[in-house]
Amino acid sequence: MRIVLTKGDMLLELDPCAGGAVSKFKHRDLDVMRPAPDRVGPAFDPTQYASFPMVPFVGRIFEAQFGINGSKIDLHANFPPEPHAIHGHGWQDVWKVESQSKTAATLHFHHEADAWPWSYDARQSFRLTDNRLTVELAVTNLSDTPMPAGLGWHPYFAREKATLIVPTSHIWGFDTETGGTTRCPIKITEDLSRARIVEDLTLDTSYSLDPGSIEINWPTHGVSIKSDPVFTHATVFVPAGKDFFCAEPITHAPNALNTDLPDDVTGLNWLEPGETLAGKIKLTVIH
Repeated sequence: MRIVLTKGDMLLELDPCAGGAVSKFKHRDLDVMRPAPDRVGPAFDPTQYASFPMVPFVGRIFEAQFGINGSKIDLHANFPPEPHAIHGHGWQDVWKVESQSKTAATLHFHHEADAWPWSYDARQSFRLTDNRLTVELAVTNLSDTPMPAGLGWHPYFAREKATLIVPTSHIWGFDTETGGTTRCPIKITEDLSRARIVEDLTLDTSYSLDPGSIEINWPTHGVSIKSDPVFTHATVFVPAGKDFFCAEPITHAPNALNTDLPDDVTGLNWLEPGETLAGKIKLTVIH
C-alpha cells in the first residue's frame, strides 16, 4: 500500500513494498519528479518510479565481485542483462513503515548476510515542509567485521526544456571492458558547473563534487538539491531517446570496491560493527 504525506502545497507518495521508492512528488498540480505508473500486484520496476534509494552501495560493482582480505566476494548480478551488481539491495526489496505522521515517515529495511556477507539495517526518513522535501538515508552495520558502505538517492526528472548545474570538480571514467575506474580533470565539454541544456546531453557519468547545490530549472519552476557533505559525488544519467534524466547524490565513486585509490578519494566508507553512515538530502522547489 502506498502512503501519502502532505504539507501545504506539497504532496509525497511512497511505496514501501516497491523498494521503498517515491511514487509521486507534487507541488500544487505540478509533478516535481516523474510519477510512477499504477502498480497492480507484487511486481514492480523501480526504474519506473519517481526516485529510489541506493544502499549499501551505489553504482556498479564490476562483474558482481570484489576482493577483501584476500578473499573473493561473489555477489548477485541483479540488473540483467548486465553482469554487474548495481545500487545495492534496498531498491529491489520490501521496506517496512517504521513511523508515519501527516508530514513525515520513516521506512526500514533489514538485510541478513548472504552473498553480501554483512547484515545491516537501512532507513529512509522523509519530511515535508512548505516548499522542501528532506530525505535522510542511513545504514548501520550489524555484523562483527567492518562493512564497506555507501548511500545514494536516484530521482527522475522531466528532460524537456530543463537546464542543469552540478558543482563538478572531477569526472570518473569507467572502463566497461575491465572495470577500471579513474578520476580525471573535467574537460569543458564535460563540465556541468555552468548551466547546461539537458536535451543536449547524453550521459551515464559520475563526478566528484565541489561544495554547492545541484540546480535544475524549467520554464515553470526550479529545483535545488542540497546534500550533506557525506555526499561527495553525483551521478548524472541522461539516456539517449528518453524523456527523463537523473541527477543523483551519492557518497562514493563507481566500482569503489575494485580500485586501489584511497577511500578519501573514492568516498567509500568502512563501518565498524554497530557504526552508522547517514546523510540528508534537501530538495527545495522554487515555483
